[in-house]
Amino acid sequence: MSYSEYPQSKFPEIICDLPNMQDASSTLRPIIDQYNEAWMNNDTDKMTALIKQYPNLTKSLFNADKFNVLLDGVKATQKFFKDEVDEMVLTVAQKTVGINDSAEGEDKKRNAYSAKKTDYLTGVTIANNVEIPVSAWGENLTYTYSSDKILENDRVNVFFNSDSMFHAAKAFIVVKENTGEGNFVLKANKLPKSTLTIREIEVMRKDG
Repeated sequence: MSYSEYPQSKFPEIICDLPNMQDASSTLRPIIDQYNEAWMNNDTDKMTALIKQYPNLTKSLFNADKFNVLLDGVKATQKFFKDEVDEMVLTVAQKTVGINDSAEGEDKKRNAYSAKKTDYLTGVTIANNVEIPVSAWGENLTYTYSSDKILENDRVNVFFNSDSMFHAAKAFIVVKENTGEGNFVLKANKLPKSTLTIREIEVMRKDG
């Protein structure tokens, strides 16, 4: 990855290999004087000829090309720190701590879960105070609750409030397994005598 708006720099994909400069030696100073004189006289042919004849001359000259390379490198570095560093630090921190919600095999021995993963392992509440009127039970004595917060392999726990516990127990209500993503199904052995209230619906998730 590099930034197209800074074509003179390949950072952060690779480190820019900027040419080293050097102070003018005593033997090179007369050549630099000739170059500067040619520049003052706008004699580009003489300037080109001197550079071709003395290649080391470029190491003592700071021109627009070198400045543009340096400037693009600085801008690319600034953009990287402005736009990319937060994500990079997060990735490094996760790898350093060992956060991997999908660790397998030996990696499980040196891995930690994210807070989100831990929440789902211990149970996340997705709804409260859900009322089930008697009329909501189907012919086969089932009640379906739909929610996009339920994934296919989630385990759903249902907690009735204190007023509904007795009637739910008498109806022998259970949560059916493997009912698919986006819902869970309650199955009763007999029709409840009154409206039931679910105090809390909790989702536990081992995968994902």
